[in-house]
Amino acid sequence: MVDPKNSIALADATPEQLRTIVQNLLHENQQMQEQLAVLKRVLYGRRRESSQNLPDGQTSLFNEHVLTQEEQAAVAKASGEDEPVKKRPKKVVHRKSMDLSQLPQNTRDYTLDTEDQICPGCGKMMADIGRTAVRKEVDFVPVKLLATTVYQHTYVCTNEQCLQDHGKVITKKADVPKPVISHSMASNAVVTESILTKFIYKVPDYRQEKLWHNRGADFTRQALSGWHIKAAEEYLRPLYNLMHQELLAQDIIHADETPYRVLAIKKAKTYYWVYTSGKFAEHQIILYDHGDTRGYGEAERFLKGYTKYLQTDGYAVYPRLPDLTNVYCWAHVRRKFDEAVTGGDTGLAPIGRQYCNEMFHLEQGWRGLPATERLAQRKEHLQPQMDAFFKWLFELGDSYLPKSKLGRAVEYALGHEVGLRAVLQDGRLELSNNRAERAVKELVMGRKNWLFSQSKRGAVATGILLSVLKTAEINHLDLRQYLNYLFAALPNLPVPGDLTVLQDYLPWSPKVQEICHE
Repeated sequence: MVDPKNSIALADATPEQLRTIVQNLLHENQQMQEQLAVLKRVLYGRRRESSQNLPDGQTSLFNEHVLTQEEQAAVAKASGEDEPVKKRPKKVVHRKSMDLSQLPQNTRDYTLDTEDQICPGCGKMMADIGRTAVRKEVDFVPVKLLATTVYQHTYVCTNEQCLQDHGKVITKKADVPKPVISHSMASNAVVTESILTKFIYKVPDYRQEKLWHNRGADFTRQALSGWHIKAAEEYLRPLYNLMHQELLAQDIIHADETPYRVLAIKKAKTYYWVYTSGKFAEHQIILYDHGDTRGYGEAERFLKGYTKYLQTDGYAVYPRLPDLTNVYCWAHVRRKFDEAVTGGDTGLAPIGRQYCNEMFHLEQGWRGLPATERLAQRKEHLQPQMDAFFKWLFELGDSYLPKSKLGRAVEYALGHEVGLRAVLQDGRLELSNNRAERAVKELVMGRKNWLFSQSKRGAVATGILLSVLKTAEINHLDLRQYLNYLFAALPNLPVPGDLTVLQDYLPWSPKVQEICHE
């Protein structure tokens, strides 16, 4: 093939060769224009896929036998064909609408000084006839540290007869509970606060070091990191393992993965694999598993023996896992068509996106139904629409460039058809993998602040701590109260790591719910 950059070769090229060169350059230019448009949107534009800018006359994509008149009207309304989409007004939370009943109540009274209580008319003292509430406000009490000395009391029997009978003085000491970090100046409450500050409020250790210094305690960043690793390895790892066992016993798991940097590992990237319960699971779980690679072995290790539904994006590792049913994410299909629209395709890409939008629109109407009824609705309405969508894809033929954004969207959908249709097998499955993606975002936001882990141990500990915190959060626990409860109890169990006893410390246990519910 003639090199278009070689001017001498171009001079000797035939007209047919020149036409081929021009055609290839036009295709390459189109792809680059699409990439530029997508990158501009990432930097400056809206992130949410929408159903606007439809081709003329495009209201419903399906035949009359698929949608009823009422559904067609609803879909047309959602697509913005008959009337513009009304943006939901942003709710403004005013001061007076805040519920302050759960806060400790306080008052601040303003009175006249004694000399000001003299009546300007007669010179005698005036009487206080009451007070009027002027306003209600939220006050702030700065954090303070206490230097607490822990004493152990000793008791002695003073009965002389007892001394004569036993031949020795009998003494007894009060039990002193073990702290979560032995031989440290940090109390359980301080360790809890440092964990919440890093993993919930995303303040890295080097900035925490300054915070603790300003409060009066010189805890180094190395000490903070050491507490987190020790708490995770010695006390929270057994709970993590129990949650892992429970997750593998559930019928639906959502999964996703994201890169992470560990300085002690020479590779540029390691990965967190994120696994969550399905929406309707009785026990809600979110687990973060650190792995050295994004390869098959990491997922196979964590999901070993799992044979139910795994809901993911189209990453090639997941379909290689044996004995389970892959369920793929329709939001990824919609996103790819949306990227094609952003890249400048105004013909076919909006139609593909609208197919997806209409499916999500109908699915939203079944949100409150029991799983069996939702499945029946899907089989009656969603399945014919999927049939129409894939029929449309097949009929596109060679009307798109394979390497264009549209081509990639079409081939992605066709290549994952079986997994995309799997949502029709169980009403508890979801159209999207957004549950796992939301859990990934929690880690991504933290990564933007603390950037990396120094060691493999630190990365694994981060996964354990995030798993316990996010699982507690999704089970509606007060995180500070739950960690304090765990750190007071777990170091003092009669048999450390007793799995039967540890069941009572899982976020959904009745005992924990009673004590730590937010």
